[in-house]
Amino acid sequence: MSGNRPVVLFCGGLAADGVARNTVHLANALARRGVAVEVICLEGGALARELRGPSLTCLGRGRGPRGLSLAVAVAALRARIVTLDPAVAVSMGNHAHLPLWAALRARPDIPRIYRISNDPAHDGRRGLRGLLRHAGLGLIAGDATRLVCVSQALSRLGAFRRARRDGRVVSLANGVDVARVRASAGRPTAHSWAVDARPYLVAVGRVHPQKNYGALIRALARLHASGRPDLRLLILGKAPAAHTAPLRRLARELGVASAVRFEGETADPFPIVARAAAFVLPSLWEGASNSLLEALACGAPVVAGAGAGNAAEVLGQGRFGRLADARDPDALADAIGLQLDPRHRVLPGGRAETFDLEAVLDRMCAIVLGARSAHDEIQIRTEGARQPPPLSDPLRGPNTEF
Repeated sequence: MSGNRPVVLFCGGLAADGVARNTVHLANALARRGVAVEVICLEGGALARELRGPSLTCLGRGRGPRGLSLAVAVAALRARIVTLDPAVAVSMGNHAHLPLWAALRARPDIPRIYRISNDPAHDGRRGLRGLLRHAGLGLIAGDATRLVCVSQALSRLGAFRRARRDGRVVSLANGVDVARVRASAGRPTAHSWAVDARPYLVAVGRVHPQKNYGALIRALARLHASGRPDLRLLILGKAPAAHTAPLRRLARELGVASAVRFEGETADPFPIVARAAAFVLPSLWEGASNSLLEALACGAPVVAGAGAGNAAEVLGQGRFGRLADARDPDALADAIGLQLDPRHRVLPGGRAETFDLEAVLDRMCAIVLGARSAHDEIQIRTEGARQPPPLSDPLRGPNTEF
């Protein structure tokens, strides 16, 4: 890095979600390499205490949607960037990209990395919102020194065609600290479901329509009806009443209310995941699920939605866990049923080691630390493309390709 100029990592906040966790991992990894790092976000969160060396600036979050708060924070973000004069600026998740793009308009000299953490067209919306998203992707793709995509599928998005041609797109999946997860998974737990003899499914992630827990509850009801009335479902993750209320109502209507529990966020979910009959990721969309990698590290049998981000890549197209159409509760129930049967169960084996966190962080740090030279090369190419060819050369005569 140039002198003492820091690397800036920008994200929405440091609550216990995937983007925040990846931000903290990268910030700490850069700091261990002697790099000055500042994490900038709207608000702190549970993961802020895990920063080891990097500084933290919270711009403040107002009331209302996160998108509005990010838009309002652009001026403060720009001012902080002017003060810091960073060597590199990294946007760690999709929500942060356009605010960082706007804040950097007056600083074309700063290398910028955008980490594509989720499918921007995940909900298939068209119309004005779809057009705005496509336009935003175009702005990001044209501006980026590097686009770091968390799956091969994201790296192939049409909006990134030119960036791919220019060599600015990198595919880099998330990583998992296998040793830490396994050590935690092996510890005893007092959770009542983990110590009794009845089997349970576990899902980890905030309660939100994206996570598709309604289909999972329907699948549970089908499993009850087909001879597994002992099976339960434990959902670990932030559970706002607005999203849990309709799911609780659905569970009552299907007669499985007593078998479904919303546990909220759990500081150490791994002993619970490790003892589950199966871990289920029924998401309609994801970028690259950290909880899926952690479940593999726990050794739990896995069922994942085939469209849940890079789940199919992570599970080796079904060699390390079962894939199902998560929009179809019957298909989800069938896949879960197979994982409950020792004769048909597909276990993850050592698959988690493929996504070893330190190896992923080594590569991401190399991308960040190499951004200056990459940015300079892009600038040289761009300036060269803008220069008209000389009319003549005093040694060679008229302009000619040799």
